[in-house]
Amino acid sequence: MAVFRVEKNSNYTTMCNYHLRDQNLSLKAKGLLSLFLSLPDAWHYSIRGIVAISKEGVDSVNSALRELEECGYLIRSQKRLENGRMGEIEYVIYEIPEGADPDADFPGTGSPYTENPDTVLSDPENPRGINKDKTSTERTNTEINKKRESKRPVRHRYGQYQNVLLSDEEMEKLMNEFPNDYQNRIERLSEYMASTGKIYKNHLATMRSWAKRDSQKSQENKTYDHGNYQFAAGDSL
Repeated sequence: MAVFRVEKNSNYTTMCNYHLRDQNLSLKAKGLLSLFLSLPDAWHYSIRGIVAISKEGVDSVNSALRELEECGYLIRSQKRLENGRMGEIEYVIYEIPEGADPDADFPGTGSPYTENPDTVLSDPENPRGINKDKTSTERTNTEINKKRESKRPVRHRYGQYQNVLLSDEEMEKLMNEFPNDYQNRIERLSEYMASTGKIYKNHLATMRSWAKRDSQKSQENKTYDHGNYQFAAGDSL
């Protein structure tokens, strides 16, 4: 059985293991995301820049980027300049996809099974060769996961640019509160985030805030304006 040894240096990057355990990602996509997470915050992301620091070509990098987008690890949006022309593309990178369960157990991450494992010398004090530290850690992690009762709700992507994230419960609330135009409100937020590059923590709360603001503006427009002889509905001279 082959043995892999890792020689670690002081120059290292600390990152979440979630994407490394995600079987929906190819090794190429996992490697690219790991590269992203190791880069400085001020690094200028671009296809050309990624190609320059790797052996991959443009097509290969684009393929990995699309894979990360499809799995929710990456959101790309293009900003519009003041003159109306399209500007640079902004990359928003996530260690864990929005709405995913950070404590999810991925299949296939346990000890591998081999039909004919190589014979190894066992420790007299531990004849079965059990990794006691690993077993203890796995047991502790299992107990912790069982105690976690509150889970993040899964959020689905909506809007033309697939960047509006809502859980089933949030979508139901949105439809109940705005039954006649909830879809328009989703598209409005989707287009705004895609064109400006802005990101909001809670998309349902953002649409509610915009609705409240629109209502206030509508009320202001209906108020009596003596200078222009405008009256609210139902008023008369």
